[in-house]
Amino acid sequence: MNSSTDSKEFSPFYDPRGKANSLKVAGKVSISVAVGGFYILAQYLVLPDKAVFFSQYCWVLGVIISTCLMALYVSTDVFRSTLGTIDAMQGSGSLSNSVVQIWLNNRRLLLAGFLFGTSNTLVAHLLGVPGELHSSPAALLIMYIGYFGAGFAAGMGMLAIFAVIVLYLKLAPRLERSLDSETFDVISSLKQLSNSLWFFAILTSMVGVLVSLYMFAVDWQLMHTALAKSLFLFWLSLPYIVAVSIVLIPSLAVGRQVSYYKAYRIGQLKQERSKLHLSLKKFEASDDESIIQRQREITEKLELLNIKIKKLEKLRSHNFDRSEEH
Repeated sequence: MNSSTDSKEFSPFYDPRGKANSLKVAGKVSISVAVGGFYILAQYLVLPDKAVFFSQYCWVLGVIISTCLMALYVSTDVFRSTLGTIDAMQGSGSLSNSVVQIWLNNRRLLLAGFLFGTSNTLVAHLLGVPGELHSSPAALLIMYIGYFGAGFAAGMGMLAIFAVIVLYLKLAPRLERSLDSETFDVISSLKQLSNSLWFFAILTSMVGVLVSLYMFAVDWQLMHTALAKSLFLFWLSLPYIVAVSIVLIPSLAVGRQVSYYKAYRIGQLKQERSKLHLSLKKFEASDDESIIQRQREITEKLELLNIKIKKLEKLRSHNFDRSEEH
């Protein structure tokens, strides 16, 4: 428990957090490579015709499995950093805790992995696993296990992406207090949140490119059917749809809130500045000491207002803010 934000750290079963069982970077890389490598080795050994292993790009599926697992580990670390930023902005961990506990508990992660793994296997089956693999029941079984494994890792990642979108949608209407805060760097915090979305999108797209290369390379048996063609196009586009969604949906929600707040707050501050300017003009012709002191106080207030206005105007440098440059 973090005493400053009252937040619980995200600790999924595949990457637990704690003094005794935390995974180091080397451990995460080792697990990712080992799982994909085990699949590659097993598939190669059971294939009667070793040339099929290369002609049907069986090894690429092993690379996809390792890549999905490593992407899951990396995105989890970035997500933890994002949760910390949101907790600091909100002053508590209630928002992030609620999203993590509801959407990213181990039960839902496992369910998402199982459902997407099953879907991925079914899609591959409907596309038609290459005929060369049907000559060996063991090779065909391992192929299906590979499809399930890749889908399982990707499914947990898909759920995490959905949770990120939910988190940002819930954050948007609560941003006013955070944007008005002077206790931390709002600009830096918003920039970090925006960058994390782009990171998730780029990571998803990279996995999507690898999946695309594999899907185009394999000789699917049933690609002559309308169902297979439709499934192929949908499955091919899915990673890119997800990548666009994780940037577009939160950015529209948060950006709208930032733009509205900035316009409203700058308008208020400029009104205050106009009133102070009018007050200052009343004392311009006088040299009384008390009046001079009053002039200094007004000038200091004007300087503070200008600083606040400039700080708000800098919010336009963020990907979250869709307002025009002034």
